[in-house]
Amino acid sequence: MVGTIEPRKGHAQVLDAFELLWKDGVKSTLIIAGKQGWHVNALIDRLRSHPENGKRLHWFADTDDVELTKLYTELDGLVMASEAEGFGLPLVEAAQYGMPALLRDLPVFREVAGNHAAYFTAKTGAELAPQLARWLSELERGAAPASHAMKSLTWSASAEQLKALIAELDRQR
Repeated sequence: MVGTIEPRKGHAQVLDAFELLWKDGVKSTLIIAGKQGWHVNALIDRLRSHPENGKRLHWFADTDDVELTKLYTELDGLVMASEAEGFGLPLVEAAQYGMPALLRDLPVFREVAGNHAAYFTAKTGAELAPQLARWLSELERGAAPASHAMKSLTWSASAEQLKALIAELDRQR
């Protein structure tokens, strides 16, 4: 998981799901890269005092761009459990490295990733656990949807699109 820890980002639900999987013997690791946001003191305490902290649970609160690139290139997949999202930059960043993604089924994620990601609709950790387990199994088998084919714009291509839009709006005045 990448991004500021906030209530809407779904970190608690994902942790709940991983706890259930760990109890069932699943060996996967949960990595969270993102600073502490607002209204998450209880979750931060839970992360810090978790029995798997430093073993199968790792929280990197001050990740710089170099470290984030290392995570994107070395980890197996990205989970984005946001309940509301404006765009989902970590999804685009992960796709640049071909990282498979498991995403909450939100319109913005469908627009950005299309068929190049797996989606879940679970509302609780207990509902997410089997969907997460299935995706983790797909990752191991190399059967998870591949994000490397996801359409992505470079900064310069985005700037060109913006310039064209501004020029069109100017012509319409």
